[in-house]
Amino acid sequence: MEIPFPYRSDSPSAFPTSKSHSLLTHWRNFNVKKRHAPVQLYPLRKGDIHPLAPADIPLIFLTHNSIQFLPSFLAHYRKLGITRFLCVDDQSTDGTRERLLKENDVDVFGSEVRYRQANGGNLWREALVRIYGTKRWYMNVDCDEYFIYDQCETRKLPELIAGLEAKGVLHCPAPMIDCYPSDSLKSAVFDGSTDIMPWQVANTFDRRGYRLIRTNSTMSMMGGPRDRLLDDPENYDELMKYPLLYVEYDIAFTISIHKPWPFDRNFSPIYGSLLHFKFFSETEDFVKKAIEGGQYFKGSRAYKTMLEAITAGKLDNLTSDVSVRFEDSKQLSDLGFFKSVF
Repeated sequence: MEIPFPYRSDSPSAFPTSKSHSLLTHWRNFNVKKRHAPVQLYPLRKGDIHPLAPADIPLIFLTHNSIQFLPSFLAHYRKLGITRFLCVDDQSTDGTRERLLKENDVDVFGSEVRYRQANGGNLWREALVRIYGTKRWYMNVDCDEYFIYDQCETRKLPELIAGLEAKGVLHCPAPMIDCYPSDSLKSAVFDGSTDIMPWQVANTFDRRGYRLIRTNSTMSMMGGPRDRLLDDPENYDELMKYPLLYVEYDIAFTISIHKPWPFDRNFSPIYGSLLHFKFFSETEDFVKKAIEGGQYFKGSRAYKTMLEAITAGKLDNLTSDVSVRFEDSKQLSDLGFFKSVF
């Protein structure tokens, strides 16, 4: 079944549950097993690890040469109410690691294995949960993803979590909305040297043209500028993530961050979105390095497709008749990108 997205006034807010679907999801839940041996992490700063307090809201993130995002990323999530950042740095060489080690609310870890060997970072996330504990809410995002929800400018994450719990939601789905500059890609310089936020540079997104699909273990979403501009549908990135979730078991990320376990929690209405930033003046260099590093899904397949599009000039300007400039959370709510729990 498919639901048009963003939500329209006549759209269902969630997929209807059938007996057969429930049984298949239950079967998938039951059959999840550890597929890899656990990995070990080591703290990069003397004095880490600091236990979490009951009122802490921790954020798990992974880094590799992400220094241009760090100022805005940390500022955004601190403003939302994140109190602790739990990071695994994947052998950064651009100053990312050194910058993070200066932040008192960031616990920084290293690993003997790289991102690909850690099952796309999932084993690192599980290792962090083993260290810091289960039966609590975690935020889990990448450095180029900025969580937005209704009234996030004034309402903090504890209020959102209280609203989710009141509705029985333990996994909060959030589609990734690719943002891009309204002018040429090469004019969009974002290097993290000022306090400017990424949506002030890549200030535009597609207001429609997405598809929301249910599987037996998760919701899946496709669409956006890559859907419009890239040729091979098999190479599109999955756009649905679950950035805010109550982690009850340390195997929550065993399969994928796109379908956390247990699966039967993955079908709630959408109460937030992730502004996703891949399109700046340095995109071509980033894509080439990602391909060269070979750490991403299926030999960096999605990045190879993106490089072909860049070389062909398809990404010189990403705007179209569905483009609109980003304003605030109210705009996304009005356009149907999420419901409100308030």
